Order: sequence, then structure tokens, then C-alpha cells
Amino acid sequence: MIVKPVEYKHRIYGYVRVSTQEQCRSGVSIDQQKQLITNFSMGKYGRVIDQWFIDDGVSGTTDILERPASKHLTDVIEEHDVVIATRLDRFSRSAQDLLSTIPILEDIGIQLFFCEQFGDMPIVHKKRAKVHGIDQRFDMNDMVNKIMLMVLSAVAEIEHANIRDRFGEGKMDWASRGYHIGGGVPYGWRPIEEKHGNKRRVRLEEVAEEQEWIRVIHKLRKRGRGFKYIAKELNSLQNEKEWHYRQVEKVCKPRKYQAVSTQH
Repeated sequence: MIVKPVEYKHRIYGYVRVSTQEQCRSGVSIDQQKQLITNFSMGKYGRVIDQWFIDDGVSGTTDILERPASKHLTDVIEEHDVVIATRLDRFSRSAQDLLSTIPILEDIGIQLFFCEQFGDMPIVHKKRAKVHGIDQRFDMNDMVNKIMLMVLSAVAEIEHANIRDRFGEGKMDWASRGYHIGGGVPYGWRPIEEKHGNKRRVRLEEVAEEQEWIRVIHKLRKRGRGFKYIAKELNSLQNEKEWHYRQVEKVCKPRKYQAVSTQH
């Protein structure tokens, strides 16, 4: 009887990524990553990598599905396939992106290794059917996977907070320099569009006549007059604009993150 050799049912893919800024860093180059991944594949499976997916000069903050090589990888992987990268940050630097991608990879039924960081402990593996009772076994891979997701969730919250803080700081900076940062243009100013690099910014320029009325409003407020009284007074002094007390209130309202001052 002729014994047929065992046919492998899975393919082994290597994923490598390096950004432009990381080209010269030790341990990050494409060749070094490929060598580490090849050594791991030979040691664990006795096989070389079937296909390489390389994102050269691409930031890890770019989503997995928006990078050329990693997107192609997600298109070709099938159940029982193996994907090997050196470290988690080679696969993605965004915790939120990893959190949304890992469950998809689990559903496909692949194994994902970060060989330099976690050795032969897969971060993604095919979920086994649940067994209850005395036959239930402790699954270390499943436990590591759950801990990883918990850590990534916490990191994602920190990332989101940092992005929100940086966005707020950026808005404050532009506002302090006299630029509009969103919402309707306030009474007393006109928008002047300017180009800064590849972005367009709106600078607020004072309208002299409207600024005079703003000063009148603030003088009346300092005397203790209410918004309705001020609106009525403004309408008696001029007939070019019909003032409503809500408009007066809006003029007097402090503007946070706004390139205007309400102090007159």
C-alpha cells in the first residue's frame, strides 16, 4: 500500500511593515523582520513562508484595511491559514483598529502570531466549540487572547483621549491666532478664507459698524439691563436690523474655543 504524504491544509503568510521614519532603526528593517518570521516558521512548522505581504513606508496608524499589503492579506486568508508578524506594532499601532480586526480574523479561523513578542502563543486562533462539565479544559490561548483584548480596550480609550486632547489644543491654538474653528460666524465679524499648506482656514475680521453695536450691548449689560430691554433699546436706535433678545444673549455669551472676545 502506498502511503501518500500529508497534504498541508493551510498556507503560511508573513506580514512585514516599516514606516519611512523607521527605515534605519535597529530590528525594524524589512530584511530583519523577514528573517525573524522565516526562522519562526521553520522552527514551528518546518516550512518557509508561502507568501510575503510587505507595507514599505506605511505608517502603522493607518488602518489595516487601508494599507495595500495588509488589505491584500485580509482578502486572501482562509480558514486554517497562519499569519506571522514580528510584533504587534508591525501589524497595527492603533488599538481601536486591532480591536475591530481581531474578531474578524477569529471568525475566519486563522492563527496570528507575533513571533518576536509572544513566541508561539497565537494572539488570534480559531475558536473551539465550547465544552461544559468535566470535559471542559483550561485554554491558555483563549485566556491570553482575552487579556490582550482587555489591554487593547484600555489602550484604545487612552488613544481616544489623547486624540481628543490634541484636537482641542489645536483648536485653541488656531482660535488664539484669530481663526474661526467651527459653527456660525458670530455677529461683529466677517470670514476671510486663507490657505495654510494644503488646508483652508477662516480668519475672522472685525466689522467696524457691528462692533459699535456690540459695545453698546455690553455697556447696557454692565448697567444691569436685561436682554429684552437691550433688544428693545437697539431697535429704537436703528432700523437696519431687527434685534431679538435671544440674539442679544448670544452676543453676550462667552465663547469657548472661539476666535473672538466677548469682553468690551
